[in-house]
Amino acid sequence: MKKSFWITLIICFILTQVAVISYITVKDSTEIVDNNYIAVFRGETGETVYSTYLYVSKKGKKKTYSYINTTSTSYGYDSTNWDEEITKKGPLKKRKQIYKIAEKNNAYSYVRYEDGNIYSIEEFKEKF
Repeated sequence: MKKSFWITLIICFILTQVAVISYITVKDSTEIVDNNYIAVFRGETGETVYSTYLYVSKKGKKKTYSYINTTSTSYGYDSTNWDEEITKKGPLKKRKQIYKIAEKNNAYSYVRYEDGNIYSIEEFKEKF
């Protein structure tokens, strides 16, 4: 075969590898759940854990709320490693919206609050 064919093939291979590595790097850097949440709603079914993280940010005296929904699955039946994938995220117009969002995400069994305590949904509604 011609030398130019091999050079073209090698260049295409290198460009493909660079594109794949760039895509993985961008995806990994944007798909991170911040640890500064104030509460996390959880629900479990089999080997899947559904989570809804609640965040608050303060600008002066005004508080704004946002959420991130995730789905976590284990790598296998006996595996201790989990893969957490962000399924949806966005702002909340009202704080009470978090309950409907968590329920829709199947993360409606219990809540772990920022104080480290675990509450039922009803207990959390009274506290928060």
